[in-house]
Amino acid sequence: MYHSDFIINTLANDEILAKKLDAAVTGVKEQILDQSHRIQDGATRLVYYTSCFTENYQDVCAKLKREDIRFLESLQQLIKDRRIISDMIQIYVESLIKNRNQSQLHYIQRTLMKASVNISTSSLTTQSFALGITMSICLGFNIHTSFSQKIGKVSALAAAGIGFYGYVQEAAESAERLQVLNPAYYYALYMRKLEMMYFLVEPLFMKAHSFSTNLTSDDEVAKTIIDMVK
Repeated sequence: MYHSDFIINTLANDEILAKKLDAAVTGVKEQILDQSHRIQDGATRLVYYTSCFTENYQDVCAKLKREDIRFLESLQQLIKDRRIISDMIQIYVESLIKNRNQSQLHYIQRTLMKASVNISTSSLTTQSFALGITMSICLGFNIHTSFSQKIGKVSALAAAGIGFYGYVQEAAESAERLQVLNPAYYYALYMRKLEMMYFLVEPLFMKAHSFSTNLTSDDEVAKTIIDMVK
């Protein structure tokens, strides 16, 4: 019996160790791949800059320079106030529920509660409801973890040099996608010098398929909010 228990415990410990080792290797692998992609994106952007030496491609050169400036301006906003993440989400949420009357807001709230999404708010005004929804979204564990890691890298410029340009390229491509998918939201961020930080929250919006429909009905709005929270 003793030997059986010993063997079982040994196998169990080996399995736990193997799982931990596998998780550690996977984590390192993901970091290496992420950094590799970042450097590749940075190198691509630097290649684009060779257009500045060609007279026929000055429009491309001007676009790159504008994006660099906008990225630095957005980065400055992020460094000054880490709340810009919640600000970007709240801007979108407010656009979802604006121009809806009390009856519609109550319906959306009841629909959210049925899905176990409880919004804390003292009064059901558009602004307070939007703030409550934003807080629920930001409290999501997965969101907090991924955002914290990404924000830390970007704001501290952990990847210097060519890696930094990888962030600029990623931000520029993300902003361009947003401009196509939801021009109104893009310009709302642009006016606040935040459109180049959209790439930080883009995975959240893609997960919830936030831009796949017009979201005109109260049910569609509620479903989008539920998907963003969960």
